[in-house]
Amino acid sequence: MIIDRETVEKVARLAHIQLSEDDIGYYQRELGSILDYMQQIQTAGEELPADWRADTAGVSCPERDDEAKHSHVIERVLQSAPKVVGTAFQVPRIIE
Repeated sequence: MIIDRETVEKVARLAHIQLSEDDIGYYQRELGSILDYMQQIQTAGEELPADWRADTAGVSCPERDDEAKHSHVIERVLQSAPKVVGTAFQVPRIIE
């Protein structure tokens, strides 16, 4: 896709950046490449079979029950600390 100069200049104004003549040409090519790639991504979904996604193929996806469990991570981490205050490491004061 070809992006015109005015579009690049408008995007630059919206982004509050100044572009040189070389930059404008560069960003015309780059933005065109990005839009070409986006177009490829949009058409990729049309080429896939209908059952490529479990949520659209009618397949049930069993979910596990959501249960809150205590992980004991804090206790294990604090065991390796030289000094502990409550649930935090105690470190030497560096600013007085």
